[in-house]
Amino acid sequence: MTDKPLLEAYVDAYFSTFKNINELISEPMAQYHLSFEQYRILSDIANDPTISLTAIVAKRGVTKPAVARQIRVLRNLNYVTQSKFEADRRRNTLQLTPLGKQVEAAITKEASERFNEWVNALGVRKAKQFVKLLNEIGTKVIQPRQAAKKEQ
Repeated sequence: MTDKPLLEAYVDAYFSTFKNINELISEPMAQYHLSFEQYRILSDIANDPTISLTAIVAKRGVTKPAVARQIRVLRNLNYVTQSKFEADRRRNTLQLTPLGKQVEAAITKEASERFNEWVNALGVRKAKQFVKLLNEIGTKVIQPRQAAKKEQ
């Protein structure tokens, strides 16, 4: 049985706030023609200069073709290069170009400033509760629905 006032409050919150969170988070990436997923790959490369496509696939839990498509965009934007790993010539590693380093640093700075605004507005305790709630929604609602779709 649906709690109608709760449903209406949810819909109101969704339209006034929640659907705009993605835009708010993604805004710093947009000026560099990047999606949030592409930025996360840039960040992965910045934090591990010997990372491979396979390692990113494992870390992000997505398919190899999906990551390869994102890396192709990053290469076309001249943010990333790919080269053979010296210790194992069969393995390719990814590196940021000088432009890629600048872009990753600028986005990280802007994203950190925005996150700090959230923390300052909500307080650390509520910010942690919000993250915990988002993770719980992911675990209890989103992931089971995605698993059920895969089984169909």
